[in-house]
Amino acid sequence: MGEEQVLNGRAGASSLQGVLRQALQPNGKPSAPAQPSAAAPAGFTADGGSAAGPGSTAGALSAPGALPVAWSVVQALQDAVATDMVEADERNPLPSEVDREERAVSLVAQRVSAWAVAHARTAAPLSTAQLDQVRRAILDSMLKAGPLQRFLDDPDVENVVVHGDRTTVDYYSRPTEEAGPIAPTHEDLVSLVNRLAQRSGHGERLLSPATPMIHFRLPDRSRAVATTLSGPPFLGIRRHRVMEARLHDLRDLGMLSPALGAFLHALVLARKSVLVAGNMGAGKTTLLRAAAREIPHGERVITLETDRELYLDEDPADGAHFVAMEARDSNGEVGRDGKLSGQITIADMYPTTLRMLASRVIVGEVRGVEAVSMLDAMSSGGRGSMCTLHADSARLVLPRLTQLCRPAGLSREEIHELIANSVDFIVYVTQIDDTSRGGRRHRFVSHIWQITPGEAGSPSFTQVFAPDPQSGEVRAVPQLPPVDGCLDDLVDIGFDRRWLEPVHGRWPSELAVVKRR
Repeated sequence: MGEEQVLNGRAGASSLQGVLRQALQPNGKPSAPAQPSAAAPAGFTADGGSAAGPGSTAGALSAPGALPVAWSVVQALQDAVATDMVEADERNPLPSEVDREERAVSLVAQRVSAWAVAHARTAAPLSTAQLDQVRRAILDSMLKAGPLQRFLDDPDVENVVVHGDRTTVDYYSRPTEEAGPIAPTHEDLVSLVNRLAQRSGHGERLLSPATPMIHFRLPDRSRAVATTLSGPPFLGIRRHRVMEARLHDLRDLGMLSPALGAFLHALVLARKSVLVAGNMGAGKTTLLRAAAREIPHGERVITLETDRELYLDEDPADGAHFVAMEARDSNGEVGRDGKLSGQITIADMYPTTLRMLASRVIVGEVRGVEAVSMLDAMSSGGRGSMCTLHADSARLVLPRLTQLCRPAGLSREEIHELIANSVDFIVYVTQIDDTSRGGRRHRFVSHIWQITPGEAGSPSFTQVFAPDPQSGEVRAVPQLPPVDGCLDDLVDIGFDRRWLEPVHGRWPSELAVVKRR
């Protein structure tokens, strides 16, 4: 059998199921080829194309992570495997995705082996490692994220930005790097985006002239946004490097001191409402996820998100019972009432959550008028609820929350009164990027404020943790104890008040020290 025979085979997207559907683009064409101190207090602690000819390998790609064969070879092999999958599924349908993935692995191995034999008759044979690269590229394209998979497999990668032919990768502990193009054409890039978007479970989220902006998640749970309003197509990926962490893990990572870990744990157990704020990429979702894992077994918690990032409902059953709800995009049509057809927002879901017998509600990120619904829930029985909020600096948290509530028609005074009666604590997370100087990205809690009703119902702030300008410490250390009986509530559930003393509230020397800028 020659190379052309080995590579021969095509299948239409309309006939594919399961894994095979992922192997083709939404338009039915083959998908783009892939490339690959003092003693701590006792008691409470924070630990709780077409067929290519024989000479096709001569034009190997030059980008980082390039394959030892041309794009057309991988593309044609993947297309042939797609046909094999259809035929195999017709003969013997398999019951699960795992079984179909195993079948895909076997069929890819067969096709690549047969192609390698035919290719070696007229050209230099590929090494075992090179053939492994080809097999892995085809499987990544069919089952994972294709040419993006090599970035998603790197635990040090935080963000991937693709803008036409330019790919930029941000790392946790080294400077940002350029990685070259991930698709041969802009059309191939759009097709790759749409194939990945289909896997997110929302078929309506496809990049097209009618919907030039979409957001979705990748197989590894990374968050993605794409648009064609940027000249060349744009794809931005935000990875979740720390998915399974609890509060004590964040302490080990330098995000929390032992005192902060113990304090936040106590806030959760005492059912205090917490708003986690910070700039983009500061670690708000990571901290919220870790804190939510401290909610005791037996509680039912509803999570509301525009796009899933928390995944608390996939945690083992030894914690709280999490019910995850996700917003839904419109199908692009506008109804007679002027609203986008099919669209369901976090604000739309909120009334339903109040009837779901939940003890708490967690909002992945408050971005709009749903802030009012969240505050209402916190003040009317949803004690212990939590959410995140984007704010460029600690002093902008209250103005930002006020701004989000304004479209609901409330006055500034009404909004402030609602906040004062709803939110118990604001936790602010800061990031300092030292990668350009050979360091890493430092993420840490820098402030914790308690909020209580003040004069005329406006919010009054008590700075419980904050930086210490005199010592140059930019991370949060104890300042003032909580007021209005809150400290007694925390002590009642096991919190040791000595964590609020300077000697115990300082950061351990073994944690990386963040220098003041």
